Amino acid sequence: MGCVRLSLPQPWEDLGHTADVGLRVRGATAEEALGRLALAFATLVTAGADVEGRREEELSVQGGPGLAGTAVAFLRELLFRLSTAREVPVELEVRSAGEDGARAVVAFGRYDPDRHAEGADVKAVTRHASRLEREGDGWVAQIVLDI
Repeated sequence: MGCVRLSLPQPWEDLGHTADVGLRVRGATAEEALGRLALAFATLVTAGADVEGRREEELSVQGGPGLAGTAVAFLRELLFRLSTAREVPVELEVRSAGEDGARAVVAFGRYDPDRHAEGADVKAVTRHASRLEREGDGWVAQIVLDI
């Protein structure tokens, strides 16, 4: 067999793989909805298994565009912490959530690859379909994660 030169179009097969997962939560305020979204992220990546250890840190992120951009920025910071420090939020108090950013006190616990092996391997936090907005009598926060 030798070298083969190929050109478009080429046949291909759709594997039917879903590479995204969406999370939606509700809260009475924007801060509560954002906090619930952060904890939903932690539950997803740990498969709901216990998280040991705890350290608190004040976390601030710049927001925008809009409140949805603030939600994306906050979740991207949590994904960064998971990737670099191997920690996930186990408890938090979101002190402010606005178009200019969010501030929260976050209690982080250690991510254990053995204990949390069944959790989702999140690659990125996308802007696609992201929301942090009033809905009815409360607020909704929504994010799509690339897995």
